[in-house]
Amino acid sequence: MSYKSPLAIFIIWHPSFEDGQKIADYLYSVFCRDSDKPLNRTIGIPVYFRKVNFKDTKSPRTINYSESTFNAIVPLIDDDFVNDKNYKTYIEEVLSYSLISKGKTKVYPVAISKNAYGFSKNLGQINFLRADKITGEKECQTQDENSVFRYLRLNITHELCRLMLNMKKAVDEQESFEHLPPPIKLFISHSKHDDSKYEAMKFKDFINSETQLKTFFDANDISFGSNFGDEIKRAVENSALVAFQSDSYAEREWCRIEVLTAKKHGCPVVIVNAIKNGEKRTFPYMGNYPSIRLKDNFEDIICLTLEQVLYNKYTGMLLDEITTLYGLKADSILSTTPELYSFLQLKDRKLDVSNNSEYKLIVYPDPPLGTEETELLMKMDESYHFVTPTTIPSLILKQ
Repeated sequence: MSYKSPLAIFIIWHPSFEDGQKIADYLYSVFCRDSDKPLNRTIGIPVYFRKVNFKDTKSPRTINYSESTFNAIVPLIDDDFVNDKNYKTYIEEVLSYSLISKGKTKVYPVAISKNAYGFSKNLGQINFLRADKITGEKECQTQDENSVFRYLRLNITHELCRLMLNMKKAVDEQESFEHLPPPIKLFISHSKHDDSKYEAMKFKDFINSETQLKTFFDANDISFGSNFGDEIKRAVENSALVAFQSDSYAEREWCRIEVLTAKKHGCPVVIVNAIKNGEKRTFPYMGNYPSIRLKDNFEDIICLTLEQVLYNKYTGMLLDEITTLYGLKADSILSTTPELYSFLQLKDRKLDVSNNSEYKLIVYPDPPLGTEETELLMKMDESYHFVTPTTIPSLILKQ
């Protein structure tokens, strides 16, 4: 059996577009791996560059779509790209394939210059990512790089989530709203007993009024007495929790319940650190999740949340693919790094040791835990064996 990546991203730009490398490197660091911090946990999606002509041809190397379940094609279209008939033919062929791929391959064109919109009739029917509106010029000027990068990070992540969750845009479809997949349930968890409640409401309003995500996120503010537990259980595969961790957050019963419920059902969770003076007690079960400091940065919070939604979906598919490739049967696949709380989740599933094994095999994403954390897990129950894609070969050698 050959390995197939759940998703691959292809970034295409004309050889003469010097800033194409900057944009591609940035997107690589967001979706694949940060070369400056190679040991940090990342999404790990393969990102390929198509920036030079292949061998003796006058266009990039052909994309092998069969190597991945989903393919995202991101052409960076500047004036030189528009004027090169060979690159036009290349993109037209890519677009033709995407139309017959049954939603598995999508093209997300980025307009670097205003002339990109007239690149071709077929591509003109697709909604462009409008980077040219940020720079106002052909090239990405230095002072505008951060704005362009942030814009692309937010919108491409959004589209990749839609691609992998098979969520269609209402504006792009002829179907009625009744036949469209429901949006992601975004639960905004916060304490009603300090000023974080105002920030949480501003965050919800920002999504609904300042972004195009209102058809993607059904942003809910969780109020007292709500049936949060029942609702998140019903929408477990399409839910995310954004917790505004404030001075009084850990003291509120419903806040703690909301975090535990999301944790129990494996939902993506983002912690927004909104502590001003301090906490009397930090809620211990808010660990093991990505956190971000609140500082007038709603867009960054949204990006991080989208990345967690994408990470959960991609990682689940990736680990299932890898264990199958090695001929292993995982007793459970985790989308987050294991912790002591994981044992409660695993024991609730009542996993039995298989007939041909002396342990329960639990697979989780790279990087592997350090020795100090692994030893704690083993003290809890030695019949559970936790491995990552990196450590699976060592397990096979032991067998």
